[in-house]
Amino acid sequence: MREALHQALQLRFSAAWEVAMRLEQPSQHLLEAHLIRGIIAYFQARWQIPPPSTTRQDGLKRLATLLEAGQRQLTRSPRTPRLQLVLGLAAIFQGLLQQQSGASLDFAMLAQGRTWLQQALTAHESMPDAHLGLGLLYFIDPGRPVLLPRFDGAGHDATTEAIYHLRQAAESGHFSGEVARTFLVHVYELEKRYQEAITLGQALQATFPGNGYYALVSGRSQYAQGQYAPCATTLGKLVADLQAAVIAPLARDDRFDLYYFWGQALYETAQDALAFEAFRQAINQDPANTKDASLWAKYYLGILYERRGEVKTAQQLYHTLLRERNVDDLHQQVEQRLTQPR
Repeated sequence: MREALHQALQLRFSAAWEVAMRLEQPSQHLLEAHLIRGIIAYFQARWQIPPPSTTRQDGLKRLATLLEAGQRQLTRSPRTPRLQLVLGLAAIFQGLLQQQSGASLDFAMLAQGRTWLQQALTAHESMPDAHLGLGLLYFIDPGRPVLLPRFDGAGHDATTEAIYHLRQAAESGHFSGEVARTFLVHVYELEKRYQEAITLGQALQATFPGNGYYALVSGRSQYAQGQYAPCATTLGKLVADLQAAVIAPLARDDRFDLYYFWGQALYETAQDALAFEAFRQAINQDPANTKDASLWAKYYLGILYERRGEVKTAQQLYHTLLRERNVDDLHQQVEQRLTQPR
């Protein structure tokens, strides 16, 4: 199980599926194989470019089959911690896949999954992998479409508990450690624990060099910390690796963040020529201006046009921004650029 998940996090999905298929050969491991296929489907739908069209549906089908068959087994053998563990994790990843695909969440199943995981964790046999599911349970919420969406009732205590469970899975899980660390690095970023996100992200990037997600999290966190030169270095290397196909292609949202935060770091370190190209690349990833950061990218691009002596082009860009929605004090800053003496 651990090897299949390791291959998935390395974005070697064909290899991950092959390992999962081998798990199906002994009939006693069929439910575990369904679970692993469901988890692989979650990461494949998130990271593979282009994603196979049926990945989420296949993953959901596998998990539904597991939950149906597993509950029948649990009725016959109610005190089976390993089965409770598998069912609990299946319920959580079913929720994550449902959310990823925009489907309605089965909150009753999520609540039942939590109960199974708690039972597995308190059983006489050690089931430390249950910590993974309990950690992720607090991050499921239909209103937050990110890698780690929040669960209902999330707050400081819920976040603290989620971090505790993910750390426990990372340190002692038999097969869930690397998956737990992958989610944990994003929790650190969301909770503005940036130095922890940088440290863990760099370690994960070293473990999974073909997956640029971890370097992206590290770079964004460096920028948030005001570490502009290290951020420019981290993301500049990621850009070079992406262009040279050293890493797998990134999803469009990730590509936007890569170029946007690289551009910001370059701007802050007075590397105007590279910043100009980075902001242009970021804007190209969001042609409909759906992201607020796209508007800021255009604002900084306008400043860089001014510095290049192309004042008329900059002013045209500023007037375009004034016709767009306002974000924070963007319009005020644009108007200041338009009225300041040249």
